[in-house]
Amino acid sequence: MRTDPVTLEIMRSYFNAIASGMGHIIERTSMTTFVKESADFATALAAPSGQFFVYPQSVGVTIFMGLSLQQAISNCEPLEPGDIVITNDPYTTDGLATHLPDVHVFKPIFIDGELISYAWAFVHCSDVGGLVPASISPLATDIHQEGLRIPPVKLHRAGKVNKDVLSFLDSNSRVPGLNMGDINAMIAAVNTAETRVHTMVSKFGIEAVRHSMFDLLEQGEQRSRQVIAAIPDGSYTFADYLDDDMVSDIPIRLALTLTIKGTEMILDFTKCDSQVSTAFNLVTNGKPHSFMLQGLINYIISSDPYIPVNGGIIAPISVIAPRGSIVNPEYPASVGVRHAITMRLYSAVLGALSQAVPELVPAAGAGQAAIVVLSTPGDDGKSRQMAVVEPMGGGGGGQSDMDGVDGIDHASGFLQNTPIESLEQHIDVMVHRYELLPNTGGAGLHRGGHAIGLDFEIMKPESIVTARGLERMSFQPWGLTGGKAGALGHIVLNPEGENKKVPKISVLTPELGDIVSIRSPGGGGWGNPLDRSPELVVQEVADGLLSVKQAAEQYGVVVAELIVDESGQLFTWDTLATEELRAERQRQIAGIVQPLWQFGAAREAYEQRFTPEASDTLAVLLLELPPSLRWHRKQEIHKSLADHEGPILAEDVNRVWSHGH
Repeated sequence: MRTDPVTLEIMRSYFNAIASGMGHIIERTSMTTFVKESADFATALAAPSGQFFVYPQSVGVTIFMGLSLQQAISNCEPLEPGDIVITNDPYTTDGLATHLPDVHVFKPIFIDGELISYAWAFVHCSDVGGLVPASISPLATDIHQEGLRIPPVKLHRAGKVNKDVLSFLDSNSRVPGLNMGDINAMIAAVNTAETRVHTMVSKFGIEAVRHSMFDLLEQGEQRSRQVIAAIPDGSYTFADYLDDDMVSDIPIRLALTLTIKGTEMILDFTKCDSQVSTAFNLVTNGKPHSFMLQGLINYIISSDPYIPVNGGIIAPISVIAPRGSIVNPEYPASVGVRHAITMRLYSAVLGALSQAVPELVPAAGAGQAAIVVLSTPGDDGKSRQMAVVEPMGGGGGGQSDMDGVDGIDHASGFLQNTPIESLEQHIDVMVHRYELLPNTGGAGLHRGGHAIGLDFEIMKPESIVTARGLERMSFQPWGLTGGKAGALGHIVLNPEGENKKVPKISVLTPELGDIVSIRSPGGGGWGNPLDRSPELVVQEVADGLLSVKQAAEQYGVVVAELIVDESGQLFTWDTLATEELRAERQRQIAGIVQPLWQFGAAREAYEQRFTPEASDTLAVLLLELPPSLRWHRKQEIHKSLADHEGPILAEDVNRVWSHGH
């Protein structure tokens, strides 16, 4: 460490102010609701190595902290003062860009000809071409169907705009004006950061600035190692599932082994599913990546709230991710719905960690951030309008010391909801309901967070709705240490009329006047529900978030209703009846070893049929095949075993595999 602690903290504050200031510029000058309202953008400062040495937590989303500019830099060198690089391509940036609508810009900052830092920003652009409005279709089968790929190229060269690049960007979007408004906001942000870094160097000197950025990275790593060292050594395995690939009904399995050795972590994804033929893939090039590590990053930051938030945090973490797996797909695999993988990996790594430190890990949250997009025809008959209706989250998982957060999951990266008033100003839509849903949080000593319901009416003919990332419609968010699983999500059309159930949305073309109703999942509960305070249960009933029936069935609390006066009702509980009911429930489970996790009926039934051992065996066997053939072969194996009687075991998979070869 070359900087004394007091000086380093001062420098950290200056850097944070610059990086946060970039975010506020984007927040205030961008054009689309998804950026300025929902906050799907981020800013940071990177060292010459490409690592983010300061990443603000107070503005924008927080899930890009561990990424690196290194590969993108190498693909557009040499760089000179005044250059600004733009890219959105996962395959030429080592996953810096994670799907094509996420457009990144970065600017090298020079002091007297010496490169000292990079200013970086990204926004989720509204549309970059591709199969559907907003560009993201879960059914895309390769990345070329998802829109315009922009390898790292110079948007500005030596301070002058590269008009050729602008023409490509404008010609490959359904809403070029909105895109350029948001891109210009990023350009303003990185230019302002350059000016402020120059001011900082004038104040403190170039050596102090240079040393402090590397010292912050070193401090982040050392304090991360201290958190890891407090976790018991061992290997911990866990698996979680995405519902399906939206083509077959076969779940996508995300399996991992987390190994703790002293101050280091190793994540082994060898038994994870292969890359799939639809857009549920995450490009990492087999390297540690924020999107696969976010649960661990948040655990470390929560354990040490004062740790410098930068790329040093993930330095003690290594990964094993075979090429061709869903967490290390080969080009040209489609990647548009990569955040569904991210959110499920969040739960999976914490599920593994819960075996070591169950008191410090939450139950599973909703595990989705479904971006519901509405596209309507423009008044000129040629263009289209487009807006994110809401980033639909769900309930957070309960924790050892508190209930799950209502309506938002830890894994959502601090996406914000779009205010209804702002949404209805930007596009023709009428929102009927946007509310918390009762009886959706998993029961527990600390219950899971409640889900969200969104009902909106189609106000223009030829409207199109897309909704990437809808999940937990088959397998519930799991409860922990006795807590129950949260509620499933679902979609219906015209809930007050035909109440038609709708499958996961790729492209929905509702009629004028139709009401689309989307219900997100609830979070899993933490701890035995019979230990929850009756006062809290009754308060939930009074708030309209828990029914009297569920209070008795889930918590053993017999609610009594008292009519007070014209002002309303007062709820209390029948003390004797509650004690008797809870005592009976406790007798029913006495002597039965309770599992650490409560997965819910659907997952338990699936794993009783296709056992985890069979899934592990198949995942390893599939590594023998070229990546493009693996998912198809998995589907063939499942079909071949469809009529098998009893549980499917590893030996059954080996037998069918040998016969097929």
